[in-house]
Amino acid sequence: MIEEVHGYIRLAVPLMSKQNIPITPRNYAVWYRYVSGADGELSRTIDAILQKGEEFSEEKNEALYQRFCAERDENELRKVREDLQQVLRTILKEVTELTGQTQEYESFVSHSVNTLSEDASIQEIKNVVSEIIDKTKALGRFGKTIQHKLKETTEALVELKKDFEQVKAEVFIDFLTGVPNRKAFDDALTIRIGEAASGDKDLSLLLIDIDNFKRFNDEFGHLVGDEALKFVAKKIKEIVKGRDFLARFGGEEFAVILPHTSLAGAAAVAENIRSFFAATPLKAVETARNLGVITVSVGVACYCPGELSKEFIHRSDQALYSAKNAGRNRVAIESETVSDRNR
Repeated sequence: MIEEVHGYIRLAVPLMSKQNIPITPRNYAVWYRYVSGADGELSRTIDAILQKGEEFSEEKNEALYQRFCAERDENELRKVREDLQQVLRTILKEVTELTGQTQEYESFVSHSVNTLSEDASIQEIKNVVSEIIDKTKALGRFGKTIQHKLKETTEALVELKKDFEQVKAEVFIDFLTGVPNRKAFDDALTIRIGEAASGDKDLSLLLIDIDNFKRFNDEFGHLVGDEALKFVAKKIKEIVKGRDFLARFGGEEFAVILPHTSLAGAAAVAENIRSFFAATPLKAVETARNLGVITVSVGVACYCPGELSKEFIHRSDQALYSAKNAGRNRVAIESETVSDRNR
């Protein structure tokens, strides 16, 4: 079919040139029909003019078009216009649904539909078709761009989420020891108090302080002191485990929240911590220098229903103060002091 059409084109154009007929859409429509043999009466009319050797004037060309092609072409043009208008409406609908870019494409469709008026020529329709093709290609590029942008945005969001989680973690983690910091402790204690109050469960708190830590820093230096803090945090974490929550309370102090733990149970945990450090000599990592023994004092308190977290902390702190006043390397339970086993 395509080869046949090309053949008619190769026949029509030279004939029109030979007769000095301008190659306009209307003239071309007449001669294309002539060489295709689609209209016998048109063929006979043109053949008669050729045999007489008459000139194909502008008036005669227009008369041929109006007589043999105008009505057919108008019907076809009307159908083409209607089809194109439907295509444009479909494009608008799909573009709106997929991209939400309504305003730009409504303007495009409005302009194109207006161009496809009742007197639109073949060339004008051709121009509209070209615009549709160009716009469709642009939509393809737009779609690919959107997909690429979405991919980039998604990747950026993933990275941002990672950064956010990292920053969030850093906000609640002590930078030196790697255990939760005071802010994390306050939040955790509030939650555990709420759980204990609603479930009528035991909740205990340990406050642990490294004995004579200033003197240790003065003797061995702050870098060694930092390593000692890391060591203490690591070992307490290993001892408590499970649901227990360890945090650096501040300076050389650590806190341990013990959910579902009675006062006696908390005292046992505190004694395990105290006795471990009392029996563990330290050595410098780099020089293997003997640093002696670091001891700790521990204050223990059990939550009283209805009290505020600051009151709970204060009672544990008072117990810690009692342990230190009793000579350090001690575990003190609220107002009662318990001597270490080595005394």
